[in-house]
Amino acid sequence: MTFNFALLRRLLFASLFRARRTPARLCPQRVLFLLFQVGLFFPLMEASHRLAWLLDDLLFPGYRRQPVREPVFIVAPHRSGTTLLLSTLARDPQFAPMDLWESFFAPSVTQRKIIWSVLRLDRFLGSPLRRLVASLERAWGNLPQNRDYFRVHRLSFLHPEEDAQLLIHQAAGYDLLAFFPFPDLLWDYADYSRCVPPPRRQREMAFYRAMLQRHLYAHGGGTYLSKPPTFSSAIPDLVRLFPDARFIHLVRHPVHVVPSSVALWRGHWRMNGCPGDLRSLARAVLEHNRIWYLRLYEDLAPLPPERMIRVAYTELQADLQATVERIYWQLGLPLSEDFHKFLTQRTPEVRAFRSRHRYPWQEMGLTPEEVAQAFEEITSLYGLPYLPDDPEP
Repeated sequence: MTFNFALLRRLLFASLFRARRTPARLCPQRVLFLLFQVGLFFPLMEASHRLAWLLDDLLFPGYRRQPVREPVFIVAPHRSGTTLLLSTLARDPQFAPMDLWESFFAPSVTQRKIIWSVLRLDRFLGSPLRRLVASLERAWGNLPQNRDYFRVHRLSFLHPEEDAQLLIHQAAGYDLLAFFPFPDLLWDYADYSRCVPPPRRQREMAFYRAMLQRHLYAHGGGTYLSKPPTFSSAIPDLVRLFPDARFIHLVRHPVHVVPSSVALWRGHWRMNGCPGDLRSLARAVLEHNRIWYLRLYEDLAPLPPERMIRVAYTELQADLQATVERIYWQLGLPLSEDFHKFLTQRTPEVRAFRSRHRYPWQEMGLTPEEVAQAFEEITSLYGLPYLPDDPEP
């Protein structure tokens, strides 16, 4: 396994000496984050994970033979509807997605077995521990520094989430931007398959595959289901790693995606520091989204229709059931009667949903017209209008 000490050193150096007038400026909250979360919690967590991975090799060596057959990847930039589709498909028992607690706190078979034993005892006692975790999550989400993030995305450690964050255990991946807002130091990861050196990509993808093998082994198999937005530029590596993988490509208009993505990243930076002027970082978010839209279009194009389907976010929202049924039919996925009933019940809720979130255009220093102009070539490729009818969600 590999750990990118060189990148971590650069990020820490920037946090100490390049943070002025950035969301990582050394305000009291940021100093506490660096001291306790980065300086204490992260090393202890990673040491425990490495011990657990060694125990996996001793106690559960069969995970190495665990196949990862025909995994399904929901691919799109952030804020494209991936959470909606993942939470919907996760209700289908044929899939085995990874909960956030599994990817962050228990990425080994050994840790899962221990935690599941505790949870079985907890259920026997009436689930006091689960209720405590849920109440702590609510309290955490209501902290002043966390509210911006939770207004945009309701995070839960007990639900499936993005699994590209597994690379954080190797001090790698574009998700590190949430903790270290220095996009210039992470730019190779924004265009993964074309900019990260092949030896490092091979090591990181081997690590990612091993994590998926452990996950499926612990769960007794199943079809792996993932939504990895920061792997939008890693499709060639995912295809090489999983030659039978299937991809659901969600497409939402960039004029909606870019400002919503900035709001999401701002929530991360507020959680881990004191964000100030967002203008330069908003431009970085715009640029990495431009790369991701283009790479997804280019890199998914060679795949046959039984392995890739492109779905508009507007279709998903307007008729969830019909859209999911079309996805299943094209990708050759079996549709059970119980899941069909769930879709029937869920569709009216999704259709009626209206976001109350409003984009921070002025704070970003952007306008809908500027975003539309930056993406003019890309919207033409996708057959999208230059500007959507409503520049708000």
